[in-house]
Amino acid sequence: MSRVARIVTFFRVWSPEMAYVLGYWWADGYMRFRPERGTYLIEIASVDREHLETIAQLMSGSARVRKVGSSTNCYEVEVASQEMYNDLLALGGMPNKSNVIGFPIIPAEHLVHFVRGFVDGDGTLAWNGDRPILQIYSGSKRLLEAMAVAIEGQTGIPAPNVVANRALWYLKWSTTRAKCLAAWLYIENPGLALDRKAAIAAKFIAWQPRKRPHTGTITEAMRLRFADYLPPEE
Repeated sequence: MSRVARIVTFFRVWSPEMAYVLGYWWADGYMRFRPERGTYLIEIASVDREHLETIAQLMSGSARVRKVGSSTNCYEVEVASQEMYNDLLALGGMPNKSNVIGFPIIPAEHLVHFVRGFVDGDGTLAWNGDRPILQIYSGSKRLLEAMAVAIEGQTGIPAPNVVANRALWYLKWSTTRAKCLAAWLYIENPGLALDRKAAIAAKFIAWQPRKRPHTGTITEAMRLRFADYLPPEE
């Protein structure tokens, strides 16, 4: 496929790579029209330069990654394409999206890749003491509400409440639920991923609770879906 054809169709044809980049853009991207130049721009920012370069190659094959300012550790890729801009609009993207964007309609087989892209962009895999924690952030409450329901629908992991945190909202899964979610995102459905978060996910898989999980932490749907990662029933 030529570079021009790739730019025109990238957000038009679903694939694991397209779904991942779409999720990453949904988290850390923006779009704008520059009327003085008649230019339609799609941009993604990240502190992970090498990963952003991989995304740039997938999107256009020649888009360049540049540093944002001289005193930051942030980088961005910018693609100029009215066709790609319009395709993002058709998927539910919008300029000035941070606090108002909703959750796109995603084919079921590509949901995991979209969510992994979003987590790599605006999520955290970390430890609270010896307990795994997975959190997703957004300025849009309705986006997170719909995402949590979609994840529960495929995994059986109960949707957590959306919680306010200053100017943002977030979802939080912890302990066994975080472990199962990490397995779904990074282990059972391999694909494009941010290496440093995938490495933490792998450590989540090795984690075992010191005590048996409280009743209700592991649902029957989780028991069926993630049997290989859960302690045996008594």
